[in-house]
Amino acid sequence: MKYLFLLLFVSLSYSSYAQTVLKGVVVEQETNKPVPAASVFLNNTSVGTTTNGQGYFELTMPSGKFDLIVSSIGFETHNQTISANEIALPLTIKLQPKVKALETVVVEPFIKDGWEQWGRLFLESFIGTSSFANNCLIKNTNVIKFRHSKKDNVLTAIALEPLIIENKALGYTIRYQLENFTYQFKERFIFYQGYPFFEPMKGGAAREKRWARNRKEAYEGSALHFMRSIYRNTVVEEGFTMNHLKKVTNAEKQRVKELYKKATQSTQSGNTTLKINGISTNPDSSHYYSTVMRQADGFDVISKTPLIGDSVAFAIDSITAGLSFTDYLLIVYKKKEAPVEYQKLFPDAGKAMVSQITLLNNDLIAIEANGAYYNPADLMNSGFWAWSEKMATMLPFDYKLPPTD
Repeated sequence: MKYLFLLLFVSLSYSSYAQTVLKGVVVEQETNKPVPAASVFLNNTSVGTTTNGQGYFELTMPSGKFDLIVSSIGFETHNQTISANEIALPLTIKLQPKVKALETVVVEPFIKDGWEQWGRLFLESFIGTSSFANNCLIKNTNVIKFRHSKKDNVLTAIALEPLIIENKALGYTIRYQLENFTYQFKERFIFYQGYPFFEPMKGGAAREKRWARNRKEAYEGSALHFMRSIYRNTVVEEGFTMNHLKKVTNAEKQRVKELYKKATQSTQSGNTTLKINGISTNPDSSHYYSTVMRQADGFDVISKTPLIGDSVAFAIDSITAGLSFTDYLLIVYKKKEAPVEYQKLFPDAGKAMVSQITLLNNDLIAIEANGAYYNPADLMNSGFWAWSEKMATMLPFDYKLPPTD
């Protein structure tokens, strides 16, 4: 199976306990002039507002730690980690002007007609290819600009303005401040970083019921669901199994590769003979080397006994859990099968929702009660979550499951 790797940066948290009114003013860094109509929101939530004509804002925030995002066209995005119990009010937020010369002689210029060339790849990588993606639309694709490095075989994209995304499948209008998008073709590695603000759509009873059903479907088995179960130590009850996974390099294949690199090949009677250290190998040896070269570059060694939550998670403090492990975690959600779209795209993966996660820097992940975790840039998904964790299925941190009947 060919894995798609996804590194998604959506940052910190939102909680639902005691609330505080956050007050402040947004001004220009150089002139201290107020910035009207700036977006002020808690990252990856539906809690936000805009500044008035004097740059003033108020919003109701919960207790706990989260990212406060402030954005306005023509300015660098402001990202400030704050805690309701520690922050001094009112806030004064100073925005830095963006560099106007986005395309200089030093920076590779944007691709002309970039959306026509790379728009489909961007949508599949960012919005996804799930059934929900069919009802998820970026309204202002014209603000997305692309650069393609043929030397490094890497595609990058930026957005000159926040992306306006209508997700009619889940019932959200999302204002997404895209900071970085990178697709590495050779490794099939996606990284995108940004700050989403969710605004629930309004509709009649039938639409609200459909949105609630689709949100529940997107939630069950998701990374958000898993992180919440880790926090509550209900991994098994929620339908997940975890196993330790170690990727072992195929040492024999690596050895044969090195021999092939050093080998000289000559043609005798129409047949190719492999010579190692100047000595021709016999047919049995050649067959053996060919067999080894067809093997996988490595093997997955999976623990026989599933892990329990306490073996990888612990309390950092009274409101934060820590997730720490070595190598990889193999995570299976057992309460439903993978969507048909995933099975068609990855037929070798089978019907199970199987994901792998690894800590890139061996740093623990801190998890809040709502499933938000940080630093998300330290966690990489592969397998099912690399396919599923896209904008078409993304839920805000303040999402709550509907009550059961």
